[in-house]
Amino acid sequence: MMTREAETMLHLRKELTDFSKRAFYRDLVGGAGGNMSLRVPETENVLITASGVSLADAEPETHLLVHRDGAILENPSNLTPSKETGFHLAVYRLRPDVGGIAHVHPPYATAFSNRRKPLPLATISGRLLLKEVPVIESASPGSRELCEFVKGGVSGHPGVKALLMAEHGILALGPDIRAAYYIADLVENTAKVAFLAGNIRDDGGER
Repeated sequence: MMTREAETMLHLRKELTDFSKRAFYRDLVGGAGGNMSLRVPETENVLITASGVSLADAEPETHLLVHRDGAILENPSNLTPSKETGFHLAVYRLRPDVGGIAHVHPPYATAFSNRRKPLPLATISGRLLLKEVPVIESASPGSRELCEFVKGGVSGHPGVKALLMAEHGILALGPDIRAAYYIADLVENTAKVAFLAGNIRDDGGER
């Protein structure tokens, strides 16, 4: 019989798997890109997706359990944690209210990120729920510089739910992984509407 702790971990692994697959099949990410994580409640541990494993192929046993200091605690499939583990852990340290993170590369939001400007909030739901989606600068994946940009974006915008990451996509933050996934989806939908609205002339035709 499984202990309550083991049952909780299995549930969290299945939940991370579910939303990883949803992100892929929702076209929020392609190939083996993107990474997602969740905070294990009442611990200093984080469950994160593996490097080199497509979110479409995520399974409960492919996720790694890491301590907030980066030490690997559980690695059932002997994989490497996401190269972006550093900024995931940094966000959890900065924001105790965050319980789930989705870093994905949806096309419309990523295109807007390359403009190095905040996302135009072209919908009422975007304005009400997101408030603002600032942009941070680009740096090499997995680099300390990128981690510092993420930290600056999060600490410089208290309570922010999402960041555009220039050339990298978006970072969505939620109280749990479900909320983070839906925030990412809302950011992409908002970006799509902003793009379409920007390509409609005043007479109703396309630009």
